[in-house]
Amino acid sequence: MDFVRWFFALPDPTVDLSGLHISEQLVQRSLRRQRSPFWRAVNSARATLTLWYYALEGLWASFWHGANAIISVFYEIPLFWFFALLASLGRWVYVKYTHGRGEAATMQFAASRTSIPLPRVWFSFRHPLRRDCEVILMSRHTGTVLSDAWPRLSGEKKDIITDQLRGFISQLRSLPVPDGQTDICSVTGGPIRCFRLHADGTTGPFRDEAHMNQQLRHLHPLSDSRFPDIVRRAHSRKHPLVFTHNDFFPRNILINEDSGMVVAVLDWESAGWFPSHWEYCKCINWGTWNMEEEEWRTTYVPMMVPIFEEEAEADRALMYECDLGIYLSPYVHA
Repeated sequence: MDFVRWFFALPDPTVDLSGLHISEQLVQRSLRRQRSPFWRAVNSARATLTLWYYALEGLWASFWHGANAIISVFYEIPLFWFFALLASLGRWVYVKYTHGRGEAATMQFAASRTSIPLPRVWFSFRHPLRRDCEVILMSRHTGTVLSDAWPRLSGEKKDIITDQLRGFISQLRSLPVPDGQTDICSVTGGPIRCFRLHADGTTGPFRDEAHMNQQLRHLHPLSDSRFPDIVRRAHSRKHPLVFTHNDFFPRNILINEDSGMVVAVLDWESAGWFPSHWEYCKCINWGTWNMEEEEWRTTYVPMMVPIFEEEAEADRALMYECDLGIYLSPYVHA
């Protein structure tokens, strides 16, 4: 029975979770699924089938829309084979479906202003069936995902990687903010993609830091008795805007395991202009359910990202201690 529970990430019936806050129960479930071979296989299969899923979904949608079916079929079949051809070129080309229309622009922005290794965007276009999605064709980089390699790396290799990543973060934070800008937004000035800021992912843009903090408090005023002093202090400060990756986790970093060189920094859909403390808060607080990365989070992140410990503690209080709802993140828009 212990094997079955481990394999399928089932809760242990001998452990009473009823006293835990719902957010802590969700963290426990996430930890179990991280270790479960069944859920790892499900997630792997989901990623592998994404390309075919969208293509087949397009064909199905064509038939579903009645009067437009015949026209749409002749449109979608070439599209289907186009994506099938791209899949066959997967050694050189990577096709990504992303929410919003900002990731390609962000990657081109970062590539043109820094020396950070990242995929080259060949071209991008709006998804023909999902108007809120973007399709990006980019170069494919070969390497090992840092989260997979981390347990095997020596201390020396970890230091080599840390030095590189510290330089990348420094380059991003040194990019000049557009004149007069106070908005917290993507490089295009539009919404940002951040599951810490909203449970659905897409939110903003925000007028300024006070506007973003209001959303983090689930629209409650700072004077609300639920907020401890540390939240009041942190949310009364004003931080300068810096360019922020906002998803800076080992799963989004490719390395050459032999040399310790960083091959590419991936997944730029969450990047944009944020207050200077946000990268640290996100790195420290948003990966707490992945115990395999505890060393990365507590030892190596402070070596790479400027430390804002009080702001991070205030953010943890909002997530776990202030009883703002059943979700770790806001489910309302400011």
